[in-house]
Amino acid sequence: MNAIKEAHYNLGIAYLEAGQYDRAIREFEATIKLDASFIGAHCALCRAYLEQDELEKAGTAVTAALALDATHQPALLLHGTITEVYHDKGKAYLDDRRYIEAIEAFQKAIDLDTDLEESPQLFPTENTHIHVHLGVAYICMKEYQNAINALQNAITLDPDLVDARYHLGHAYVKHGEYDKAIPHLERAIAIVPNLKSAHYNLSRAYCELGNLKAATHAVAETLRIDPNFQSAQKLAEKIKKARLKLSLTAKMNAIVK
Repeated sequence: MNAIKEAHYNLGIAYLEAGQYDRAIREFEATIKLDASFIGAHCALCRAYLEQDELEKAGTAVTAALALDATHQPALLLHGTITEVYHDKGKAYLDDRRYIEAIEAFQKAIDLDTDLEESPQLFPTENTHIHVHLGVAYICMKEYQNAINALQNAITLDPDLVDARYHLGHAYVKHGEYDKAIPHLERAIAIVPNLKSAHYNLSRAYCELGNLKAATHAVAETLRIDPNFQSAQKLAEKIKKARLKLSLTAKMNAIVK
């Protein structure tokens, strides 16, 4: 039995190295059928599926390998490779504004990591930026609550990740939860003081909450960084008018009294 198993495996490796992936897959599957605990065959099967861009099947194969040995370095490397491929696909879709496909790819990458993390035999990995990019894709889809959930996962993994803090604050602004946006935007600014978009969204949040003094300061910082930022110029004018109206109302009330 061992000789037959080894023959199938060695033939599969030969096919794999020759680029004959369908034949390699058949040999590795025959090997696993004879010995399901042969971790090398699971890893080789994963490699063959990766070469064919069959990521889901590759993920199944590497999960089976890691279930046998959580410390098996070739399997861990393959797991990381599959996750990275999904992440790269998602970023490419995001750049092309194919947001549904991007979300699907990012979610598959996260699901792989979740499987690794939740198994009591395995060690967690922290591909924090996948959660950030997932959040950005949801923002582009105007699915703000889903974006918030994804970005909260990112800052759970890395509280000082500036991209996560900024986009989370932005998502809260878009969702109309201005009070929740402020601490994340301020944290982003503390990490990267000249982050123009964070100052701008902070000003928007303060303006919507009626804190015109803080909104004025934030928009002034935005324009200090980029005097030509048109959206900030319009916001500054809006805040200026709101403060003038408030001042006039206060004076009228004083006269009436």
